[in-house]
Amino acid sequence: MSRMTRRGFLRAGLAWGVGLLLEACGPGPGHPPAPGRDGGGFPPPRSLAGPPPLPWIDCHAHLLGTYPSGGGDWAADWEGAVQVALEEMDAAGVKRTIIMPPPLTPERRGNFDAEELARVCARHPARFSFLAGGGSLNLMLQEAVRAGRTPAGLERRFRDRAEKILGLGARGFGELALEHFSFTAGHPYEWAPPDHPLLLLLADIAAERGVPMDLHMEAAPTDLPLPGHLKSPPNPPRVRANLAAFERLLAHNRRARIIWSHIGWGHTGRRTPALCLRLLADHPNLYMSFKLHHHSLIHPLDRAGRLKPAWGEVCRRFPHRLVVGSDQFYPAPEFQGRLPDSLPGAVAFLRALPPELARRIGLETPRRLFGL
Repeated sequence: MSRMTRRGFLRAGLAWGVGLLLEACGPGPGHPPAPGRDGGGFPPPRSLAGPPPLPWIDCHAHLLGTYPSGGGDWAADWEGAVQVALEEMDAAGVKRTIIMPPPLTPERRGNFDAEELARVCARHPARFSFLAGGGSLNLMLQEAVRAGRTPAGLERRFRDRAEKILGLGARGFGELALEHFSFTAGHPYEWAPPDHPLLLLLADIAAERGVPMDLHMEAAPTDLPLPGHLKSPPNPPRVRANLAAFERLLAHNRRARIIWSHIGWGHTGRRTPALCLRLLADHPNLYMSFKLHHHSLIHPLDRAGRLKPAWGEVCRRFPHRLVVGSDQFYPAPEFQGRLPDSLPGAVAFLRALPPELARRIGLETPRRLFGL
């Protein structure tokens, strides 16, 4: 058993601990996994046995160098988190990882954003680049949404912070939450209208500076009942329609490259291959990243690990706007709690692609998208 596999099994066996930073982990204990709508749930990968695919760039992952140390205090071990990440990246054939803060909230700050990630990338420039704003811009967005308006001076602070993030060396903005379900106690529910004035402003800044923005959003073409495997509260009883507003964001500034994260991991069951094809065809500034996890209603791979034909069509038509973002969490060794282990799914996806598509989606498009 590889070191990576051993760590994955140990991590899976830990108690949940704090609910902080469990973004994208799927249903926790007491919450049954969502039933598959396309032939059943995909079994979780158990190892990375065998050689990795071609060297690839992971376009969405989280380095957690801070951790709760008790009594409301925080401690930090960024270099420890880096060593965890490098070991797992090497085992998975990851050449470089784009790290970013999860979309934090005023209640769950996590105490890091661009400053900490910039220092990590300065020490390891060949292996890491970063996006930021999840620990600052996302907080301001949530402040405005909760207030029902944009408070005086917030727009100026938002722009100033976005400019500072780029000044620190960020390759773009992320991760920001537009529809983010809560899966367990302490794990936040977050919502913001995709065409909120602050997001339109961020799109303008991204266009001006030639960088992308990375967004987390469940697909809701219309108002939907909350999926049955989720609890309300903290989630709302109904999911608000968001696709029309998302398309308004995309159309607001066509020079803004917008990444809609987590193909293959949605919880509404509405992010189908047909929807992805339509949106990619209609919006030339839209990019998408694949995340494969066994908690999904629509999975790109079948139970034998083969790419399903409909998803193969998406990849064949738009490899220049698709990337892989594992959403793997790399914690400091001192972190106590369960975290998602989705890197094996990313490797399985790349192995399922024809070699030319794997090279374009895994390596060439990320280089162009992030200016690497």
